[in-house]
Amino acid sequence: MSDWSMHQELIKQGLSLCVTMFGLSAGWLIGQKLSYGWNVRQKRRELQLAASQQFYAAYGEFFATWKLWNRLEQDNEDFETRRWELHKRAAAAEATVEGILVKLSSELQLAEEELKDLGCFRQAFQQLRQSIRKSEFLSWGDSENPKYIAFKTYATRVSHLLAREWTASAPDVDRAAEQLLRITSNWWEQRWIPSDQVPE
Repeated sequence: MSDWSMHQELIKQGLSLCVTMFGLSAGWLIGQKLSYGWNVRQKRRELQLAASQQFYAAYGEFFATWKLWNRLEQDNEDFETRRWELHKRAAAAEATVEGILVKLSSELQLAEEELKDLGCFRQAFQQLRQSIRKSEFLSWGDSENPKYIAFKTYATRVSHLLAREWTASAPDVDRAAEQLLRITSNWWEQRWIPSDQVPE
């Protein structure tokens, strides 16, 4: 084999090696990017599922505490102790909901109707703690009660927000703070029952 042929063969092998190395590097980089994107989406989904589970637990705790509170006899000798325990349970469930509201404000670009739903749900959820604090039973026993209907409706809408895929870009910090402030505004206090459900 001549020197020129050997030289050509070395060049071919060198080019082949370069192409192979380039292909491997590009494949590795693309694989890393895809893997990173998948891991971020997976982690985000795990956080979303955790928020949903917390919401359902708080919702269940609301009903358990409500039923216990409405059946607590006021002439019972340990009424005050039990009332305080139920008050703490209602406050803890409410605190869980507050944390979820921060999460939703930080993760999603919320529409006006969604801000309203979250603000109204927050006010509805506070009714139990407030009734226990005032030593008044929460009288939502009838399934046609406007407050009961509003609570159930808003709970479903919050659940829907938690269940949908959070693919949209998260709001910037100022927008997230503005959303949270609007949700937690006391403005919803007198407006959480839809006007078409208020009895005349």
